[in-house]
Amino acid sequence: MLSLNKSVQRILLIVLAGLVVLLLMTRPEKTPELGQASALHVTVAAVQSHDLVPHEMVSGRLEPMRKAMLHFEISGQMRERRVEPGEVVEADALLLALEAGDFQDALDSAEARLKLESSSIERDRELLELAQRNRQLQKNEVNRLETLGRDSLISKSLLDEARIKLLQLDSEVARLNNSVDTAAARLDLLKAERNRAERNLLRTRLHAPFAGIVNTVEAQVGDYVTPNEAVLELIDISELDLYVEVRGELAQALSQGQELNVRANGPALTGRIVALQTDPDPVTFTHALRVRLPGTGVRSGMVAQVQLPLKPLEQVIAVPVTAVLQDEGRSYVFRVMNAVLERTEVNVGRRVGDLLVLQNNLNVDDLIVVRDVAALSDGQQVQLPEKE
Repeated sequence: MLSLNKSVQRILLIVLAGLVVLLLMTRPEKTPELGQASALHVTVAAVQSHDLVPHEMVSGRLEPMRKAMLHFEISGQMRERRVEPGEVVEADALLLALEAGDFQDALDSAEARLKLESSSIERDRELLELAQRNRQLQKNEVNRLETLGRDSLISKSLLDEARIKLLQLDSEVARLNNSVDTAAARLDLLKAERNRAERNLLRTRLHAPFAGIVNTVEAQVGDYVTPNEAVLELIDISELDLYVEVRGELAQALSQGQELNVRANGPALTGRIVALQTDPDPVTFTHALRVRLPGTGVRSGMVAQVQLPLKPLEQVIAVPVTAVLQDEGRSYVFRVMNAVLERTEVNVGRRVGDLLVLQNNLNVDDLIVVRDVAALSDGQQVQLPEKE
């Protein structure tokens, strides 16, 4: 009897446990109560107008201020190579030289011809004076014989001989006159020939057109070189030039001699504009700009950036970059109206430092959120900082 009671009790306990589990599984869910969300704290600022001077950074490569590919002006065989790449040379220093024997002979020959011609001209001047005196004497003799022929019987043949001799003397005077009159021209031709031979002799020696550094030497002793063959490159790196191509808007704001900030792997340097192309390139429509800066602290071949000023912007609406939300190619700011956010689309213009110029939809003194705008939404209630 006792064992039966225990069995019943065990069954009753199991049934009660099942009922409890069933009640727990089938109880209705508690309906959640809606609570009021707390207002978000935001950082705001009033929209202001600004006077801005925008700048644009343009990159280029530094090159020597002067660079020359030197050629001989005549053909010949290399006799001397006085310099090697890397050597510093002064202006007019001898760099290379050709064999000069033929050119020296040409000069000597031209000088000899000039000397002979000068002597011939001096001789013709003296002969002209003698011929003129002889002609006058012969003319007087002809006149005397003509007078005697009228007053007495005189041989006609003697008079004819005198006249023939006078004609011969006239011809000689005319020839000598022509020689003396054209003497200056003949001397000029021979002097030009002599000067050309002298210049050709000088052209056998290649001198430095300016002080600089020998960059390359392309000819060896014994090589035969021609005038259209570059034999040496000379560079001047006492100052360097930064070459860049700029669009018309930038070129319009620049002027010759204007100072600009240039940066090349170090502190900013001050450069000045030494060349600015007025008419743009017909293909790229860009203007070539050359900025010169000191050669200290930088070297040729470095990439450098120059800061170019644009046309000043006066009294424009500009907001911090952090105040603008970019969404699907459009730009927005969050304007605060009665502690509620109003997402306002704006047209963004130029960036100047940490400010973005806006072109519409905002007015001076409008209150906008200036940071953490990515987490905001239109119509959201916000809490503004308390005014001090």
